[in-house]
Amino acid sequence: MRAILLSSTLALTLCVRTSFAQESSAADISAARALGTEGVKLADSGKCDEAIDKLARAEKLFHAPTTQGRLGECQVKLGKLVEGSETLNRVTRDALAPNAPPAFAAAQKRAATLLAEVRPRIPQLTISVDAPSSAVLTVTIDGQNVPVANLGTSRPTDPGTRSIQVSAPGYLTVNQQVTVKEAEAKSIKIDLQKDPSIPEPTVAPVVTTPPPATTVAPPPPPAATSSSSRAPLYLSIAVTGAGVAVGTVFGVLALAKSNDLKTACNADKVCPKESQDTVDNGKTFGTVSTIGFIAGGVGLVGTVVFLLTGHSEKEEKSIALPTVGPGSIQWSGRF
Repeated sequence: MRAILLSSTLALTLCVRTSFAQESSAADISAARALGTEGVKLADSGKCDEAIDKLARAEKLFHAPTTQGRLGECQVKLGKLVEGSETLNRVTRDALAPNAPPAFAAAQKRAATLLAEVRPRIPQLTISVDAPSSAVLTVTIDGQNVPVANLGTSRPTDPGTRSIQVSAPGYLTVNQQVTVKEAEAKSIKIDLQKDPSIPEPTVAPVVTTPPPATTVAPPPPPAATSSSSRAPLYLSIAVTGAGVAVGTVFGVLALAKSNDLKTACNADKVCPKESQDTVDNGKTFGTVSTIGFIAGGVGLVGTVVFLLTGHSEKEEKSIALPTVGPGSIQWSGRF
């Protein structure tokens, strides 16, 4: 026991002279030496539960393979196989300086031997949770969080009775204990149930508002073509022009006959027998001229009325045509 103690103490002393000393202050090195020496004494006397605290604090102040190796040994002795194996693994992976003390190399060799013995003893526990993919899971083993990515796969676990808790918002929390032995591979499945005290979220019905009714205006009545709507106007203008033309032409002819009679007849307007045709023609021309001017006047009145009052559908359907004859004027058409 004394040999082991002296070896560990010597290793700590030698560490001061290596490159490790450059990373810590003198006070830290001194404190690490004291804690490490005390921790080794406790470990050698079988009090690993007390030694772990001393050795862990010494390792934080100043790293030494000898201290870390003894820490891993105590963790394994207390049943912390997973943590102890990781501590021993770090010791074996230390890159020692060429002038490192022999105690460091011996600590690495001892850690590698113990690590090879511990690894097969570590139990493997697989936890599967049956829950919807939308559930936000929280899984713990002995109060330590387990990543969701580790569910459904084997996970190194310390032997003994482990307390597993699975929870998720909206679901009942499941607490389950499982006992695993050294070197055992075990699987458990946990079924997550919805919490009945939490009401299901109600989905408001979607109310679809119909679009407002669109009022379609009836198509406007087909507009009459300009030719048909203005036919009465054109007719009135034509009647006016024709009447004035006829009245003027026959008026001139009547006036010419009257001048001929003035020469042939005496002062009492008694005309010779051979002038009777001239008298008759003059009367006829005068009558036709009068009728022509009357027709022109009627057409002019119709034109003025159309322009002032417009026309209606009824008017468009009514057509009146004048007929001029010797000694008379007549109107005929469709009403």
